[in-house]
Amino acid sequence: MIFFKNLKEYDDMKPGLSRIKKFLKDLDNPQDSLKTIHIAGTNGKGSTAVFIANILIAAGYKTALYTSPHLIDITERVSVDGKNIPVKILKDLSKNYLKKAVKYKLSYFEYLTSLAFIYFALQNAEVAVIETGLGGRFDATNVIKKPLACVITSIAKEHQEILGNTIEQIAFEKAGIIKKNCDVVCGKLPKRAELVIRNKKSSQYFYGKAFKAYNSRIFGVLSQRFDYIGKNLNLKNIDIGLLGDHQIINASIAVCIAELLSKKYFVLSKTDIKKGLKNSVWTGRFDIREVSFDNKNFSLIIDGAHNIEGLNAFFETLKQLGFANKKKTFIFTSMKGKKYKQMIKKIIPFAERIILPHIKNNRAISPIDLKDEFLKYILDDKIFIVNSVKEACRMFDYGKVGIAVGSLYLAGEVLSVIQKHNVR
Repeated sequence: MIFFKNLKEYDDMKPGLSRIKKFLKDLDNPQDSLKTIHIAGTNGKGSTAVFIANILIAAGYKTALYTSPHLIDITERVSVDGKNIPVKILKDLSKNYLKKAVKYKLSYFEYLTSLAFIYFALQNAEVAVIETGLGGRFDATNVIKKPLACVITSIAKEHQEILGNTIEQIAFEKAGIIKKNCDVVCGKLPKRAELVIRNKKSSQYFYGKAFKAYNSRIFGVLSQRFDYIGKNLNLKNIDIGLLGDHQIINASIAVCIAELLSKKYFVLSKTDIKKGLKNSVWTGRFDIREVSFDNKNFSLIIDGAHNIEGLNAFFETLKQLGFANKKKTFIFTSMKGKKYKQMIKKIIPFAERIILPHIKNNRAISPIDLKDEFLKYILDDKIFIVNSVKEACRMFDYGKVGIAVGSLYLAGEVLSVIQKHNVR
């Protein structure tokens, strides 16, 4: 959308909420009219947000959802009852307030976040599930004053140039979304991170202590099932279509949130919870596609894992599903600021060939630099630099299983390419 181009997303932006607060105050603070669930964390934010939103939708509540980044189209970030904001409405809203956004020097993300709040208020959403973009304390979404509940999905070292060099510092930034006397649900966290959150004046529920999942099992490569034990709720045979042990934790967080909301005038039955979780889809996360491309049929596993914790979860799931028995062809890229050298080390044991495409993002690390790192472990004739993701897809062999991993931006480009071709 061309009218966003004069707003900066990363360059020269100082952390802080003063810009977006002034902008929203000028619009009578539309975010204050929303009942919200606010979600932060290193990984798992989007999946958890989708699980929570779908439980609420299944129960009949008009539910808004704000996530980032998008994979193919910007409208994916802003939805109500599972339907993305119409392009025309987003275009009209962004044109209506652009001069004011420039006046207050909003960043791209601050402006899009503001437009989401405006849209959700105009739609009279009964509840809004809001995912942070980066960190928490200074994230644009943290203009929310009184959330119904907050979530911290996971904490690991990432964006250290912004969030700090230690787990404690990163936990402090993520925990910046927690408001006084707010319910807080946390996933599986390092002990040092948990101690930081325990210092907050809030009601806290930690995975493995206040609630947990057990008896998990996988059915083929399509779904998995688990049982849940919470403080006041036990649920058996919960089905989800998102794969991996980490997704069971994310789904358990969503069930715990449902428990807490049930004490706050929301009516959420066991049937609603199970239906909402079963209906949840989150594209680009261990996303297995059967592809027909240039008269070749092959399987492609697409995952937006873009940091060490994400890759660990991805490869655990890969092994769990039996895909790690033979080495695979990988499409890989990484963004500047990521620990790509450590990521490459994680990939090496599973890789037979590496394809490094140029992608349409100026934050992507040069394929030449990535190749130099891969050459420390793999022979030159096993590494290929190509001009595009489309060209990369042409290199997969008939009947084989390939992997695209390393960035959500890469996942988006891969999905865009294969959706334009015949996908079975």
